[in-house]
Formats: sequence, C-alpha cells, structure tokens
Amino acid sequence: MNRLQIRIDRQAWSEMIGHCLEAMPREACGLLFGCLSATGIPAALNYVPIANAAANPLYSFELHPQELVQALYAAGGKQELVGIVHSHPRTAPYPSNQDLATLWHTTPSHWIVSLRDPALPEVKAFAFRKRQQEDFRLEAISYEIVLE
Repeated sequence: MNRLQIRIDRQAWSEMIGHCLEAMPREACGLLFGCLSATGIPAALNYVPIANAAANPLYSFELHPQELVQALYAAGGKQELVGIVHSHPRTAPYPSNQDLATLWHTTPSHWIVSLRDPALPEVKAFAFRKRQQEDFRLEAISYEIVLE
C-alpha cells in the first residue's frame, strides 16, 4: 500500500514550529493554505496562526472563530485550506479521541506538533476518514511529510 504524501514549504514549516513553541505550555493552532497538485498531493505553502479560544488551552484547542473567518476570507480563493495544525505540548503527535471527533474531517490534512521535547519537535500529519463499518468514528491515516 502506498502511503499518502503531503508537501510543505520550509518557511511555512518554520512558522508553524515557531508558533507552537511560542504558545507553550498552551496548545497552539493554525491553518495551512496551499494547493492540490494535479495528482492530488496537497502542498502547504503558507501557515496562518490562529488564536486558541478553548476554555482550557493547556489541554485542548479551538480555532478562534473570528480569526478563522478572517484567514479563510484572506485566502480569497487564491489558495485552498490544505491543513489544520495544533500542538500537543506534553504528549505524542497522535490524534486523541477529541481530535478524532472533529467536524473538520474533510480538510485534507491534520497536523500535530508534539513538544514533549521542545528542542526536538516531532510532527505528524494525518488524513481523517470515516471508518467503513461505523458512521460516526474517524480513523487517522498517516502522511509522509516532504519538506520543500
């Protein structure tokens, strides 16, 4: 089976990691904008930090609604939303049950930045897909990340 692949611009990568580190010990969140190639491979070209509006940002994230709308509007159809990013300041970069309960499952990618060791951030990207036997559960399919 071929692994899914996703590409990310080095500047967008640096901005994403920097934002997550700055937000410590809270969870950070943001959006990746870019395009889909002719072969369907998402390419993240720009990172947009979004404030975390969660009631308890130490343990969860919620994209600030006003900033979310502003970011989507600013993209203006020039770039597509290709990813949602959030950090796990204390845990591994794997989706929690709360992450898998997202209504954003149709977004091409979900990125988790683990800062268990802030000197060595660990990043994973996933596609969330509905399980075939169940209507409401999602599964995470891992991407291979290619830095460009």
